Amino acid sequence: MTTGTLIALGLLINLGVFVCFPETGRFGVTFLYLSCLLWTAFAFFLGSRAPFTRLGRWLRALAFAAACLFACLSFLPQKDNNNPLEKLTRGQYPDRRSVFLGLLRLGIDYPGLLPPQKEEVLP
Repeated sequence: MTTGTLIALGLLINLGVFVCFPETGRFGVTFLYLSCLLWTAFAFFLGSRAPFTRLGRWLRALAFAAACLFACLSFLPQKDNNNPLEKLTRGQYPDRRSVFLGLLRLGIDYPGLLPPQKEEVLP
């Protein structure tokens, strides 16, 4: 894997976690920016020395992705002061509404993700 692949992998993981857990409060976008910046710098550091084998490149990419995912899930700020890793261990997985809100925070409006509205029954 090249440095560009590691950078793209880190950016996609950061965006994926940000979209799945959008209730970040006012420091969420700042965290996203700084996390992407730090993981890009780490990808440049890892890419400076290429492993000799194809297996080594895949293992480096897998370790990079696992570390990035763990760090994002552990440190992403949330309004309820529970990080996403704690939410996942308790069984609180992201639903369609949270993905819709996360995409909406990025400027993507896709109303097909919203759950169907319940009809009001008038007495």
